[in-house]
Amino acid sequence: MAADTPSHTPHEPSDVVGQVLSALCAVHCVSAPLLVTLAPAATSVVGGAHPVLLALVIGVALWAFVPGYRCHRSRSVLALALTGISLLSVAAFAFEGNLALETALSLAGASVMMAAHWLNRKLLREEHQHAH
Repeated sequence: MAADTPSHTPHEPSDVVGQVLSALCAVHCVSAPLLVTLAPAATSVVGGAHPVLLALVIGVALWAFVPGYRCHRSRSVLALALTGISLLSVAAFAFEGNLALETALSLAGASVMMAAHWLNRKLLREEHQHAH
């Protein structure tokens, strides 16, 4: 890690927060169809939350991946993050109302985001070990 490169250690909470949000997203995706089936009135609450959740995902992604990239320069992390955000965006906006496709794409997006955060943390740990 160069002296002028901003420090980002694997101990910072951004990737942990991202992984927890991704896991919560997966739980939401699995439970939402059941909730909607049991209580049709829940559709507006469950579906209306996606744009807000997507904004939160993007915010945490920027918090984790921008400093991480500055440290490890891995385009793989960025590619995974953009893929995950794209899947989540398509699920939230293009397939709203198609519960099966929305759920499948959301689960795929959450899984890809978990992988991106995991890889980011792994690479940051490696960079931190090499710096010391």
